[in-house]
Amino acid sequence: MAARIDDLMVLGQNISKTDLAKYLRDREAVLPRDFGGLGDGAANDRAALQACFDRAAADGKFAVIPPGTWNVDAGVTLGGGARGLIMQGVIQYTGAANAPATVLTLGDGGTTRNGEKLYLNLQVTRQIQSDWLSEADIGIVARNLDASLLDLRLVSGFTIGLRTLGDGRGFEDTTLILGRILNNRYGLDVRCATATAWNTSVRYYGGHFACATGINPALDRFGIRLSAEPGAYTNHNRHVFDAPNFELRQLDPNVAIPFLNETSGSAIIGRALRMEACSPIVARHTGAAQDCEYEVAWANTYRVGIDYTATATRCGNAVLNRHRAPASRHLRLLGAVPNVRAAAFRHSATEVGVEGLAAVATSTTSATTLAGLSFNGLDSVTPTTRGLLLDAQRGLAFVVDCSQAKEFALVHSLVGGADGGRIFVRCFDGAMNVRENLAGDALASITTLLWNIPSKAWTGGAAMADASLNKRMTVRLGPSVAFAQIGIVGFDGQIEVEALRLYGLPEATPALLCGTPALPVGQREFAAEVAWDLPSLAPGATSLLDVTVTGARQGDLAQAALASSTRFVELDAAAWSNNTVRVMARNISPTATFDLGVATLSVAVRKRRIP
Repeated sequence: MAARIDDLMVLGQNISKTDLAKYLRDREAVLPRDFGGLGDGAANDRAALQACFDRAAADGKFAVIPPGTWNVDAGVTLGGGARGLIMQGVIQYTGAANAPATVLTLGDGGTTRNGEKLYLNLQVTRQIQSDWLSEADIGIVARNLDASLLDLRLVSGFTIGLRTLGDGRGFEDTTLILGRILNNRYGLDVRCATATAWNTSVRYYGGHFACATGINPALDRFGIRLSAEPGAYTNHNRHVFDAPNFELRQLDPNVAIPFLNETSGSAIIGRALRMEACSPIVARHTGAAQDCEYEVAWANTYRVGIDYTATATRCGNAVLNRHRAPASRHLRLLGAVPNVRAAAFRHSATEVGVEGLAAVATSTTSATTLAGLSFNGLDSVTPTTRGLLLDAQRGLAFVVDCSQAKEFALVHSLVGGADGGRIFVRCFDGAMNVRENLAGDALASITTLLWNIPSKAWTGGAAMADASLNKRMTVRLGPSVAFAQIGIVGFDGQIEVEALRLYGLPEATPALLCGTPALPVGQREFAAEVAWDLPSLAPGATSLLDVTVTGARQGDLAQAALASSTRFVELDAAAWSNNTVRVMARNISPTATFDLGVATLSVAVRKRRIP
């Protein structure tokens, strides 16, 4: 006959149903009610929660928080010995608005690896909204997780909602499922605490980062921050955020920005972001972060960008504006010289130039204008069978109007795929006067730009090489830069350049200036027009006129044409001296005299190709 549970005997001792149920349950999980917790939203359950967490960590079990509101007046910690935490109820911190606390800490710190953990349905709130003035006010801190799963349902009312922390070792290879992250100044803080820590290779799904109207309106707020303690590891990399939603309530004077990146990390990827009631900025970068990409699926404005602060030392990040901007899905080629050797010409007997590019120099100069610092050709440029060999102080650059467009990508090729050369950027104001060593004027990806006093230009801090992964450069120009030269110089020694290309963001169409009347460089053909009142020409008579053609040099091919009936008046033209073309009109009629009157004389010169 089957016995009832009331009749069960264990080692001669009577066991109640309650004790047996607790015994069986404790093999897998520990509950705060086992230690006197109530979860009624009135009692202070901190001691019961901490006792529950300590037992779970000591016995390697799950801590389970049943439905209810579990009030605490200080923080609780679930050590790394526990298998995880399953929450059906809410932990609520009852401290004052100006009383910071780290309410729930998960995992051990230091060099402990907290691997293969499972944290489900986490819910931590503040009874009184934080004033956001202390970064010690944190809802949840998860330390040193590895190969784990963290499922966050709700965190609300703190300065920092959720912090993932690499302490004495890494936070890595973990998946976070994000729910409602409300009324926090920093919804998620991805952080390292020490130089031996790291925070890399983490996947995030979802997340509703929102602030209600009226919450600390004078203070800036951010959805996700990547940060580090002073002196700690800052190369956070490969964090991928899928489809987060940001509704941060931007109201003057605050800014409300989805991402704040204070690190030097790379490959921070945000996909299918939604931005509502945010500033028109998807990310603010304050350090050396690069190779980050933010895809904006919906926003309140047509164009969303990245804000680089005065402390930023790298650019090379991208925004893909999907919302109402289908053209933004691809980079736009602005200028290309696919073979500089084929586009080269002799500017003079000793100088070589390239169509579409300005020749530039890093030697000492007293010039201060765009025209004075751009050359149609320079010496110390030697044609080879495949490219142009530039001496250390020579370079080639695109000249671009950057009054509206601010970000460009330069791609170059040296013959044989060789390493060498440095990126070159020279900045000018709206009057085309050079801007000298002004902070924030120019940033580059991969390298720090250094001010070169003699040439009044910025050059890369290192030679471009495959091993350094710095051959593909992005340049970011400051708001006061209206025109810029962007190119490559030898700097450390000779380089044999084969090709140059310049790309821009798809929503902008900046003009390239080379070959225009405003900047007659990078061009083979020059022209001028003057009025010529030829004298009466008897048979065989001639008349000479010197015409100024800026850019002409001896040896150039010259032509002339007169806008008049010149059947028997023959015109010859020759590049007579620098900037001067001499035109000779000859009457070739054997019998007639001609007096043509005033007519327009057009003169053109063409630079010689290099055989």
